[in-house]
Amino acid sequence: MHPTSPVRVRVALTGTVVGAALVALGVIAPAVEAAPPSSYGVTGVDTSHHNHERKGRKDIPIDWKRVAASNDFAFLKATQGVSGKDGWFARDHAAVSRTSLLRAPYHFFHPRSTTDGAAQARHFVSTVRAAGYRGGRAGELPPVLDVEKLPARGGGEVCPKALHAPQVRAFLNEVEKELGVTPIVYTRASFVKECMGGRGEVFAGYPLWLARYGSGSDEPHQVPGAGRSWTFWQYTQDGAVPGIDGPVDRDVFRGSAAELRAMAGGGAPRPAHDFPVLRSGQRGDEVATAQLLLAAKGHRVAADGDFGPATVAAVKKFQQGAGLKADGVIGERTWRALAPELSSGDRGRAVEAAQRRLAAHGHKGATDGVYGSGTAANVRAFQKKVALPADGVVGARTWAALLSRP
Repeated sequence: MHPTSPVRVRVALTGTVVGAALVALGVIAPAVEAAPPSSYGVTGVDTSHHNHERKGRKDIPIDWKRVAASNDFAFLKATQGVSGKDGWFARDHAAVSRTSLLRAPYHFFHPRSTTDGAAQARHFVSTVRAAGYRGGRAGELPPVLDVEKLPARGGGEVCPKALHAPQVRAFLNEVEKELGVTPIVYTRASFVKECMGGRGEVFAGYPLWLARYGSGSDEPHQVPGAGRSWTFWQYTQDGAVPGIDGPVDRDVFRGSAAELRAMAGGGAPRPAHDFPVLRSGQRGDEVATAQLLLAAKGHRVAADGDFGPATVAAVKKFQQGAGLKADGVIGERTWRALAPELSSGDRGRAVEAAQRRLAAHGHKGATDGVYGSGTAANVRAFQKKVALPADGVVGARTWAALLSRP
């Protein structure tokens, strides 16, 4: 996290359908084995006014269209305590709502007394409603309660002195009553142990969003008393994302893009496309695209559209180097690692791969590996056709759409 930001415990709120879907799909089941964040294909950011402050300035906007080109969701700070408001929330919420990002606000829980949980909830609900957020519309992820350590005078962090489980429960109950949705919890196991005496029962029954940084392939520890594993993982506070000036919190979702959309008011704000799954023995243009992208990463493989032994070997080698399961199958996680973000001025085999897919979708133009004005125009036209932000940048969502069959 940002060094001036406290350590966060977040509670997101989902509709009834979400809990059932997560259980049925196994999203909230403990992992069989640990995996690094890079192995999870559905990614996002969480931001506040801190992400608009850089080198003495406090007015740096976020380019949410660029963020949306390589991410799936965003959580935005809205309020703090019983009266605080984030100065950038309304503007960021409006801008994010115009992109393909699934979104939700969060509230920083800052107890001043042992009985102000419901008052904080009413302040939060009033603020997000004023910004146009309702909690159940298409594209709206569950709202988030952020309970965390507070900055200490002279540096460091301390447990909130007035924090008590009944306050947290009161906040959750009030938000659920007002928005008609059921909470998901984000926390750290260490926070619950240190600040709540290891009693995380207040979070039992809720899907969890857990934080753990710098842990390599060690996923977040289970929260004492909560009885389940994580749904979201916040894995760094020092991420780099095109469109955001400076370090930013990065997150992954433990599930597919379709499962995440099920949490977002029943669907995404715009039609989404899933990456195809390719295996040994398959043939076709999608295989040739993967081969071109492998070549762009330095792997010697012919772009002949035949998923034979040489391509299987190249895929496994790439997956191993990317920290993915080296099974030779090209699924969503491998596609996301393999397909780079492309924009005007880029050159190479990856650009050629994108140009070939544009041609397959009926857009006439060169397949020379040069991302010039003609390619940029074709990308924007294609994005408009498939209801994606027409920014001329080939990010993960545009790649997925290009790889769909014409």
